[in-house]
Amino acid sequence: MVPMELLAYPLTSLSSSEVALLLVALQYAVLAPAWIAAALVLPSERPAAAWWAVYAGVSALGLGLIVADMHLHHGLARAVGNIGVVAATLALQRGIWVFTGQRRWTGAQLAVLAATAVLSLLAMDPAWISVRITVVSALWAAVYLWVAIDVWRHVRHSQNQRWSWLHAMPMLLAAVMLGARAVRALQAPDTVIYEVERNTVLSVGSSLTGLVAALVLQMMLVSLLVSRLVGRLARLSRHDPLTGLLNRRAMDELLVQEEQRTRRLSGRLAVLMIDIDHFKRLNDSLGHAVGDRALQHLAAVMGAQLREIDHLARWGGEEFLAVLPATTGAEAQALAERLCERVRSLPLVHEGQRLPLSTSVGVADWQGPQDSLAALVARADAGLYAAKREGRDCVRRSATPPLVAVSAVEA
Repeated sequence: MVPMELLAYPLTSLSSSEVALLLVALQYAVLAPAWIAAALVLPSERPAAAWWAVYAGVSALGLGLIVADMHLHHGLARAVGNIGVVAATLALQRGIWVFTGQRRWTGAQLAVLAATAVLSLLAMDPAWISVRITVVSALWAAVYLWVAIDVWRHVRHSQNQRWSWLHAMPMLLAAVMLGARAVRALQAPDTVIYEVERNTVLSVGSSLTGLVAALVLQMMLVSLLVSRLVGRLARLSRHDPLTGLLNRRAMDELLVQEEQRTRRLSGRLAVLMIDIDHFKRLNDSLGHAVGDRALQHLAAVMGAQLREIDHLARWGGEEFLAVLPATTGAEAQALAERLCERVRSLPLVHEGQRLPLSTSVGVADWQGPQDSLAALVARADAGLYAAKREGRDCVRRSATPPLVAVSAVEA
């Protein structure tokens, strides 16, 4: 067995600042496999997670080399370590660009990496140490500031979160720390070199602050990933996966809200019940894949005709329901006529063949305080069946539904 004294010796021979940097490196080394696992488990986020795994792994390697040079005083290890930590930060930014769909400035990244490499290799000469600390720290700070702006822009504009600056805070903290180091190296190079090379309170404090900042930064990346996954789950719970329209559950909730608003404001409200004509024949003759494409095609065509305040949902099978706030029955009927004409004029193209499509539409509008949500939808449904009975590809407006229709909707 190896004596405990031999195991303890390498750590006891390290300074406090070296141990602190090693802890940061160890943290990154643990997180790298975690991001690899995330890339394997989440195929949709694989490119971003892969870049973040590179960021963690290269950061661990670069910091380890820097610690090795602090202990062994080997200039090449320090140079490669500096290049590694800057390259890792560029990988972090690359992952954020992939994750957020932002433009990738490859040329600018390569210029930063090349400048870091040249200065780090030149700094193997002791006369260039202060230049290396100043310029490399400044470049590294600029990259972190750049990443912070990228994250802030995404959270602010894409996720519409009020406290977007909180997500950018870890990168801003790193940028401030590195920027302050660059300024101090420019003003008092001998002092900064001494602090870097010696076990001072400032160097230990900087290393520990870096440890916390690195952990918070990883938590920020995880929060971005979790926010996106939660958003996707929320969307899936309210939207039809085939057409992307609202599903029936979401439309039921929206109908209740619109009914309450209409009652409160004594306003107007209309609904359209829309059905694809001869959809079963299309499915049976050409297959369900073509039927799915027809549903997607109709959803896109109809959605393009509606206003921003209108809502369209896949009500079930080949049926769609459109809710038209602040709309009279006559206005809803005119819109339904335009929908039918638009669908008629835009056939589905399959394997070079134009497949004509048509719809039947039932129209109903709010009749006043005595009306109800169930009766409104039932009247639209009754109008739809009247349109089908009268030859399809037409619009019918129903004033009073049969009792069986009302009972079916209420059930």
